Amino acid sequence: MSLPSNGDAAAQDALHTVVGSAAKVLFVAPEEVDPDIPLVDQGLDSILTVELLESLNSVFDRRVRAAELNEHATPRQLASYYVKLTVGTDGTDAEPPFLAVVRECLAEVLMTDVDAATDDTTFADLGMDSILKVELIVVLNGRLGRSDDEALLREYPTPALFAAYLASRADGEAGQQPPAEAFAVLREAVLDVLPQTPADAVTPENSLHQLDASSLDRADIVAQAMHRLGVRAPAERLAAAQNLGALATVLEQYREHG
Repeated sequence: MSLPSNGDAAAQDALHTVVGSAAKVLFVAPEEVDPDIPLVDQGLDSILTVELLESLNSVFDRRVRAAELNEHATPRQLASYYVKLTVGTDGTDAEPPFLAVVRECLAEVLMTDVDAATDDTTFADLGMDSILKVELIVVLNGRLGRSDDEALLREYPTPALFAAYLASRADGEAGQQPPAEAFAVLREAVLDVLPQTPADAVTPENSLHQLDASSLDRADIVAQAMHRLGVRAPAERLAAAQNLGALATVLEQYREHG
């Protein structure tokens, strides 16, 4: 497996992110990480693998597991894998992250594998009674930091419909006035990581992508903001934030939930 051509900015950005993250966990300079040598041959053990994948999965909002490094062993192969998971093979965006997290939580509650084939199957037809529906909502609320009610599963009775509901709520949050303190902390983190960015460009309406932040920059900005606010938010909520205002809102919600 190889990356797309060197001119592919997304591929180069992904490789830069993987190399940078690997360098951090290995405590070496990025230039010391060879993109074409298996990471295990460069000092990555099982503990460091977990640490590396936690970082990369947060950045790319995907769920790559340690066992998958056997097939995608080098930084270049791993970067290519993340690109293929993040972008469809025809160049279109991958499915919304909320659909993936609904599937994951559903699989946890049902204690079985759940895939795309079930997206349009009703929860009832999947064998969920009222107790299991309550359990699913509890798991989803815990994962996403929400306080949704089990009754919503009757209004949005399939994984696809419920994921669309979650996405619509995230879109609504994007238009809200952000909490002042959380946005101020986030703004400070942006200017620290992107010192070349004009201060007046860091507005609630702009996104990190619009500020030309690389994936590694985005990870650093979010990590700094969470550290300063004393919160830890899941990747699914962070990835769904459409702009800096929505991102600050997510961070504030996790302050309130402790």
